[in-house]
This record gives sequence, structure tokens and C-alpha cells, in this order.
Amino acid sequence: MGLREFIHEYLSMSRYIALGTLDGILAVMGVTLTASGVAGIGGVEIENYLIGITGLSGGIALAMSNAFGSFIGERAEETRTMRELEKKMIMEKGSLNDTIIHQQAKRRIYMSMFTHGFSSFLGAFVPTIPFFFIGDRITATILTILLSMIALVVLGIYLGIISRENIFKTSIEIVAIGLMITFISIFLGGSH
Repeated sequence: MGLREFIHEYLSMSRYIALGTLDGILAVMGVTLTASGVAGIGGVEIENYLIGITGLSGGIALAMSNAFGSFIGERAEETRTMRELEKKMIMEKGSLNDTIIHQQAKRRIYMSMFTHGFSSFLGAFVPTIPFFFIGDRITATILTILLSMIALVVLGIYLGIISRENIFKTSIEIVAIGLMITFISIFLGGSH
């Protein structure tokens, strides 16, 4: 498979791009904002880059969890589909193993795994970037929120386009979820 074909197949898995990116942005934003709020508790000041590392490590764990979750879920679905096809064709269980149908199913399984995990990983970078480059905690926190909301708007536009829905409505829904997580994370980080 060439690079162009791989990219086309990656982009065709829009469900996993959306799920992974949304997970990466929102979960890591939540972790990062909460960590930012609790970073000065007890009089010990924590450097911003450590908050970024905390968020990014959560993002890496999330990306791996999403990748392997997709692998397990898609493998179960593809196997069930093959067994149902065998039954309809009055074939013995496992007859389609090592056929082109089986090879295509395996390819879909691995692409979903890669797409979901990689999209989660990419999304995880958005909320952490300010903490790696900005020393002032308040500025880094505000910039994290802004970057995350911009990324959510872009994701909403992407989802609106691929679903042929209203891009404004889709973006508003996604940003509303992001704002809810922002407020909860700030509350949890500030309620020490």
C-alpha cells in the first residue's frame, strides 16, 4: 500500500478520527487544567512543563487505550460478520479464514486501531503545548483553553462536512461539551 492510498484510507475512517481527536483534546485538556489548578497546593510550585508532561502522558495512555480498544472491538465485529456470512453460505465455521474476505477484515481492524490511536495522540498535543513553552501559569491555562476550543471548532467543521450536517450546529455542540469539561476541570483543580 502506497502513502497516498494509506492517507486516503486513514481519512475514510472519519468515525475514528473524530472519536480519537475529541478524546485526545477533551481528556487531556481536563487533566491539564486540573493539574494546573492543583500545581501550587501545599506551597510547592510545579513547573509548567511538568503539567504539560502530565497531560501528554495521559494522552499517550488514552491513545494506546483507544487503539487497543478499537482493535478488540473491531476484531469482534469483523469476526461476527464473517461467521454470519459463513452461516448464510452454509459453510463450516472458519471456512473464510485466510481468504481475501478475511484479509480485508484484518486490514480494516488494523486501520481502525491505528486511526483511533493516532488521532487520540494528535489531539492530546493541543492542550499541552502552552505548558511546554509558556512560563506563566495563567497565560498557559488561558491559551490551552483557547487552543482547545479552536481545535474543537475545526473538528466540528470537519464532522459537519463529512456528515453533511450544519457545520455551525456541529461545532457549537462540540464546543459546548468542551466548555463543560473546562468548567469541571477548573473547578476540580481550584477546589483544594
